[in-house]
Amino acid sequence: MASTKTLVRVLDHGTEVESGVRRPIRLTPDGYAGVAYAGAVYPLRQCDLIDLGGSSWELADCDRFLFAGAEVPYAPLVDEPLEKAGGFDVEWHLETNQYGHYVVFNAPERVASSLVSALEGADLSIQRWDVSHRPAADGNFYDWFARLRFKGSQAEALALVGAVIAPPSSLAPTVPVTDPTTARLADAEARIEELLNQLYVATRKGEAAERELAQLRHDLANAEASEHRYRESVALAERHHADLHEQLSVLRQGLGGLTDAAELVRSLADAEELRELALAENSLLLERVRAAESEVTESGARAGGLAAQVDALFGRVSELEALETERLRAATAQRPRRGGVIEFLPQAFSRLEFVLDAVDVIANLDSPASTMRALAEIDSGRLVGKGLEGMSGWFEVTKLATGIAGSERLGRIYYKPDGRRVLVSVHIKQHDKQQRHHIERLRAF
Repeated sequence: MASTKTLVRVLDHGTEVESGVRRPIRLTPDGYAGVAYAGAVYPLRQCDLIDLGGSSWELADCDRFLFAGAEVPYAPLVDEPLEKAGGFDVEWHLETNQYGHYVVFNAPERVASSLVSALEGADLSIQRWDVSHRPAADGNFYDWFARLRFKGSQAEALALVGAVIAPPSSLAPTVPVTDPTTARLADAEARIEELLNQLYVATRKGEAAERELAQLRHDLANAEASEHRYRESVALAERHHADLHEQLSVLRQGLGGLTDAAELVRSLADAEELRELALAENSLLLERVRAAESEVTESGARAGGLAAQVDALFGRVSELEALETERLRAATAQRPRRGGVIEFLPQAFSRLEFVLDAVDVIANLDSPASTMRALAEIDSGRLVGKGLEGMSGWFEVTKLATGIAGSERLGRIYYKPDGRRVLVSVHIKQHDKQQRHHIERLRAF
């Protein structure tokens, strides 16, 4: 759905600096409208204006937009007192797991913001609140969730939350009997949320360290190039000094040319002065190079530490992926086995004719993605896999994932193009003898 857009007047401490700026309307953490300008989000006041001299939020904190057609929740003026909430007629529920207490409820966004403010006003600090995407422990879906920092018992939290909401049309919900599977799913999702936040922070720190390390390496390369140039200058000065010494010796052995000898002596003194200057500059450059190398070493150590943290977080993400797989299996444990495969396959693959027990094998795959991808390529006319040994005209696709314990990569597809149709057999290898028997059965086709 599209977001609401508006033309904004931009003020700076009450003085208009720009007008007619078209911006989509965002929702700020306090539930009011806001628009992005100059890298920050400012509250949108009545008459569609913002003031750069007032408060603002980071763009990342205001990633939700107001849907088109919705009423704009304008932010109050700076001196305008906020309306105090006196109870809310909303459907709500208190859910508790090992990570804390969660208040889930149904309400328009403006009412949701007021309810969260009322909870915080009653000393029930909110750690985070956002749109709810999963069923609560009572099996119902709610619009919003708010995670409390309150560490007391569920009964105490229920009493405090009920005192704030005080619904006029219903009593406060009783403490539910939490289903173990639902509680495990909720705990896993909360853990995933926290670890993803940690991974995001660690990734940003690692990127900053890599940029700093690249800059230090660039500075070190420049220092090494300067050092090389200075070393060449010193070598040239030393060669010139040696030449002058040699010429002076030759002249001293002669009987004249005293004037030329005096000039050579002065040139020798100038060369020695140049050499001393070059050595001094080279010494300063070497100190800079050593300092740069020390900084590079420290940055490398920091980058290594950050890389270790990122690797650890990736390991925890892998653990969470395993938890997610467990969650999906638990969520589907009570569902019937996949059905409708007989009707689905002819519609999906018009050229394929499945033989032997191919349909039953496909219906019982826990991970059919790689098999379906190979069947789609075969149906499109592509020759995938390799020729089946000893079976003229037949081809074999191996190492297909099945998702079945003990046979994860033992899926096989045998197919034979036959005019406008393609004969296909899907098989899961158990052992070599069983596979050879299955291939022998294909000779009948």
